[in-house]
Amino acid sequence: MSAADKPACFLDSGFSPEGSAEQWVYRAIGSAQHSIRLAAYSFTSREVVRRLINAKRRGVDVAVVVDERSNVEYDRSGRTHAALNALVAAGIPTRALAAYRVVHDKDFVVDGETVETDSCNFNDSAARCNSENAVVIWNCPATAKAFLDHWQSRWNQGVDYQPS
Repeated sequence: MSAADKPACFLDSGFSPEGSAEQWVYRAIGSAQHSIRLAAYSFTSREVVRRLINAKRRGVDVAVVVDERSNVEYDRSGRTHAALNALVAAGIPTRALAAYRVVHDKDFVVDGETVETDSCNFNDSAARCNSENAVVIWNCPATAKAFLDHWQSRWNQGVDYQPS
């Protein structure tokens, strides 16, 4: 489908714990052909990790920036380190950011055109226990650029995650 054939911006939304929020996250990741830029506050979801690694294997340029405190400094369970270690082992550039009290972003940009943004952390509690929402803004380059510019500023302030 050429760019001229694509419809203008359109939205899909989902909710948790009903499961539709999680499904839109997965669909958006699965739609990537060129790039994914993800920002996360809490990042422990094995399924999101698996799907990002699969995207990387398909040739998608994936990069992730996470909140340093919640993902590195305060990871008592080891689940966040396991998730981040898996990304780095798969060759996905991953950075931790401590420049702000909290890096509370929970979004990603696909192919410079689509934005997924939500209240959900990328973890099982958000998907299965909490009341959450997710919105995918498809085929909307202007909105995607705003999110990419924000993501890039956070990436530039972060430091490379060092696997433990």
